[in-house]
Amino acid sequence: MNPRFKLWIEKEGEVVFAEGRRLLLEAVRERGSLNSAAKGLGMSYRAAWGKIKATEKRLGVRLLEASIGGRGGGGARLTSEAERLLKDYEIYQKRVKNCVEREYKKIFGRFA
Repeated sequence: MNPRFKLWIEKEGEVVFAEGRRLLLEAVRERGSLNSAAKGLGMSYRAAWGKIKATEKRLGVRLLEASIGGRGGGGARLTSEAERLLKDYEIYQKRVKNCVEREYKKIFGRFA
């Protein structure tokens, strides 16, 4: 048996950040484009854009720097705030996981 949990951050009842948004930002970092990231995750550009904009609004920071079309096409890259958000979320996720596992062992260890 292993404990499982889902983790997300809300503000005033609205999702600010969660696993899907983490995956989206990481895909933008890897692919250099929000459109390509969205496609790679099986979501529409509109849905991806909406999630990014909602998180930006709730945090009060920009997450993407976009470049428009041109010869090589447009693209996007993560801002320093987005990079920091990803690092902080990873730290938070690891600490919560450690806590969950520790408490699980205390309470359910007899079944291990």
